[in-house]
Amino acid sequence: MEKYKYIFIVLVYRNAEDLDDFVESVKKNVNGSYRIVIVNSYFDEDSKNEIEETAERNDCDFLNVDNKGYGYGNNRGIEFANNNYSYDYLIISNPDIVIQKFDCNVLDKKGLSVVGPLILTKTNKSQNPYWFIENYLAEYLIYKGYKKRNKLMIYSGIIINKFIRESLLLLFKVSKHKYKKVFALHGSFVIFTKESLLKLGLPYNEKMFLFAEEQFLAHILKREQIPSHIVKDIKVLHKEDGSMSLSKISVKEEARKSVVTYYEELLLK
Repeated sequence: MEKYKYIFIVLVYRNAEDLDDFVESVKKNVNGSYRIVIVNSYFDEDSKNEIEETAERNDCDFLNVDNKGYGYGNNRGIEFANNNYSYDYLIISNPDIVIQKFDCNVLDKKGLSVVGPLILTKTNKSQNPYWFIENYLAEYLIYKGYKKRNKLMIYSGIIINKFIRESLLLLFKVSKHKYKKVFALHGSFVIFTKESLLKLGLPYNEKMFLFAEEQFLAHILKREQIPSHIVKDIKVLHKEDGSMSLSKISVKEEARKSVVTYYEELLLK
């Protein structure tokens, strides 16, 4: 079995345009051996062929799966990596990510099991962490809001979390600390150690088609006593021009189903 330091799992739906930029940023910034696995969430033959050709051109593995959502596609990618490679770190990445800095030394710190970088959008908005600390009230309001289709409750929970998140994130950015323990990482770029995945198994809930994967993963990590950290020495750009604009799903309804699913499966039992 071939050994790599890093395995990248990149789930793609229809849109192959960002893949070349992603691969180029890996080549430029990642020191150490790596392998990229491109997972195509099937839409049609034309998009499948385009994504497969892009994978071949960039010497990436290609895996075609049914379009059953974010969790399903990433879990199939993790299975493929586990069956074909030995590795130290497995990285789940959106295709519309550009790595800007990747100092791998921070990953070897004891206790850093699941890691997220500083994530900036094109408008310079910080996306990591998704939740800085666990907040029962905010989470409950969001759940109840989706359950009852009450926008006021949903936005109340979001605002509470945003205020805490932005305040603590500012303190972290101006501090001398290179990494900080957090509750939930943004799902667009997540680094798992091999040891954490051995404990977790397949980390994503396949009942959730899209959205709320951050909260679900955070609670699973808490249950398994696996810490999450954000680090300053790894930085990525999230272009946010990926597959969502091409999908035909109802964003609000999928978000509602995912929030209700994770909350009732993990927090009401």
